[in-house]
Amino acid sequence: MKAEHCMLCELETPNPPITDDDVDGVFCCSGCLRVYKLLQNMEGEQAEQLRRQTIQKRRNEQGQDILPEDFEEAFFKVNGMHCSTCESFIETLADREEGIYKSEASYASEMIKVYYDAATLDLDELPDRLSKYGYKVRNTDSRADENQQNEIVRLIIGGFFGIIGLLLYILFLYPNYIGYEDFIPVTNIERLFFVSNIAVMTTFVLLYTGYPILRGAWVSLSVLKPNMDLLISIAAVSAYLYSVGAMLIGSAEVYFDVTMAIVLVVSIGNYYEKRIKAGKQDLLDELAEKRIKQARVFHNGQLKETAVEDLTPGDRVLVKAGERIPIDGTVVDGAGVVNEALMTGESMPVSKNEGDRVLSGTILTQNTLTIEIDETVQSTIDNLMRAMWDIQSTRPGQQRLADRIAAWFVPAVILLGMITFGYHMFIGEGATESMLSSLAVLIVSCPCALGLATPLAIASGIRSGLKHEIIFKTAAVFEEQSKTATVAFDKTGTLTTGTMQLLDEGNDEQALGYAAQLEQYASHPIAEPIAGYGSNQNSVDDFSSQSRGVSGQIDGKHIWVGQPEWISNQLQITETQWQKINFSRNEGNVPVAVGWDNRVRSILVVGDQMRKEAPDIIKELQSDGKKVAIITGDSRQAGNAIQKKLHPDFLFTETRPDSKSNIINQLRKFGRIAMIGDGSNDAPALAQADLGIAFGNLTAIAADSAHVVIPRDRLKLIPVTFKTIQLTKNRIRQNLGWAFLYNIITIPLAIAGAINPLFAAVAMATSSLLVVGNSSRDMRLIAR
Repeated sequence: MKAEHCMLCELETPNPPITDDDVDGVFCCSGCLRVYKLLQNMEGEQAEQLRRQTIQKRRNEQGQDILPEDFEEAFFKVNGMHCSTCESFIETLADREEGIYKSEASYASEMIKVYYDAATLDLDELPDRLSKYGYKVRNTDSRADENQQNEIVRLIIGGFFGIIGLLLYILFLYPNYIGYEDFIPVTNIERLFFVSNIAVMTTFVLLYTGYPILRGAWVSLSVLKPNMDLLISIAAVSAYLYSVGAMLIGSAEVYFDVTMAIVLVVSIGNYYEKRIKAGKQDLLDELAEKRIKQARVFHNGQLKETAVEDLTPGDRVLVKAGERIPIDGTVVDGAGVVNEALMTGESMPVSKNEGDRVLSGTILTQNTLTIEIDETVQSTIDNLMRAMWDIQSTRPGQQRLADRIAAWFVPAVILLGMITFGYHMFIGEGATESMLSSLAVLIVSCPCALGLATPLAIASGIRSGLKHEIIFKTAAVFEEQSKTATVAFDKTGTLTTGTMQLLDEGNDEQALGYAAQLEQYASHPIAEPIAGYGSNQNSVDDFSSQSRGVSGQIDGKHIWVGQPEWISNQLQITETQWQKINFSRNEGNVPVAVGWDNRVRSILVVGDQMRKEAPDIIKELQSDGKKVAIITGDSRQAGNAIQKKLHPDFLFTETRPDSKSNIINQLRKFGRIAMIGDGSNDAPALAQADLGIAFGNLTAIAADSAHVVIPRDRLKLIPVTFKTIQLTKNRIRQNLGWAFLYNIITIPLAIAGAINPLFAAVAMATSSLLVVGNSSRDMRLIAR
């Protein structure tokens, strides 16, 4: 049978495809159907243009850089990328390596994707070969080295030389600059001796402590993207070179102190940001989840532990209750119950029997299964991880606001310096005086305040978030200029508790007690919330457990507890009870029948309970001007109950995990979109969103794909997250405003020759202190 393709995303549809009486065509999932309907409600030309752009973008991506058929892909993490300039540079380094066809780097996620020839390139050696110029490339499953000893050593050595140099200036140079006698009288030769010592100390500060800044400047030049590091380096190096020249001709009027101040102030600011960001690692480490690496495989009738990567088609794998299923396959022996919430988002457990498909990463909660691997060895959990990495590694980061300013500010400052030198030469001043005026322009233009404005404000935002256990994994979330327009929630585990609870105790207390007594012996996920209500300690005889229910003898009665359809073969169910059963299923819950002596005595209801604060949080987000979308794998009937309780702007039901990222992409037409989820099935969507928030009892894959991690189950922290981002953005703008005000006042004075380099350095330090003070203010976030 010829495969059909989705009307929206053009992916291959399942058999049978998803259809709707109100819409012509077929779809790969219910999510694509809902998005297609949304487009129908837009103006015809706008909807068609959006659809054409989506399809054209895919075709362009498929047509770019035609690769050989035998190419392979690999993903790596990159430490040390701090702006979009680094993306181009890292790609350049990778593309120079033999065996790499092309590469795509992302500053936002600190990842690089390489397309390579496996016959030419040894992938194990690639991280070491690309780890140069201060960048550290590592495998995706390795943890980042948060050891900051190198930065600390740089600051200690730089700070030591800076203090000694400043002391020499106070004793032997500053008094002479301002017309006073030295504290300690020295000859000119002795003064030049002290100047030469200061020069050596400044060299250490500039080249060693300031190495990361100089590296950033060199990188920006190599890819022709001026950034803030280049601006800072111009001022620091200009003051250093002028001072060296003055020293060589015997002058003691040097500005090594300016160079040291610039380098140390900016280095301390950058270190402070890194130290605050490193504080997130302790919380993230708690989220680490071991991937499934071993499986029990039958070989010649014997069980043998085998690495998952060594499994082959046709292998039979044994999985016991409580274990994760290591590989996709088909059940060939046994019957059990599988919790698929991790991979599908479905909160309800699923019974599995011979012939049923199972997915890797899901949890077998009852009995034992033997699974046969299909003709193609594949892992759904690995496929989700690959999809998430693919989105992250190819998504370019946004250039920092300060770096965008630097793109035009760098040439402007250099031009002003040249004009100032020419102007003072023209009016008859000597070369030395003209050079000093030009140097003053470069120094007052030095964007120490601009350089500190962003990192210190971001460090403050990260620190404030950590106080509430909100972990901002990347600074990029604070640099986006537009406000979030739509917030999409995965229902299970975020808006709901993600755990089964007894929502209705039924109308018979004795029936509840019997059910609790029996369920204490069962391992089915539905059993646990019921078992917690057991107070009757009567013994249970002839206990029997099946995937659809349990039974046993209590007080001489044969008690049945389980699915109504299963029990209806043994006991009578009234019409009223059937109405309750159907109603509970329409609400997305699970009815459990309890009965004895030929009839059902009570209907219990088990389900994933909505968080009490969910309606208020959604209302708060909507009142803030944001649209709210809810994505769920529940049926349309259950979706109607969600709509009545929460009133979202958009509701997507019967959604498959692989279509969530497509839904996110289509909702982006309303503006920037945030995605909130907790499971591995949410990882691609979290990575696809402009802002991905991993929330609650989340998985490691979800945490790795998101931009923000909230390892708590308090929905009230969601609005606090948006508030933190907005306040941090405001603080960045305030800092930049202070910095520009300083430049507007001092640059004309420097051009006119009204201030010398020493005064310029003092003014520069003052503006930096204003930025530091503004960034240090408490944000006073309150989780309402």
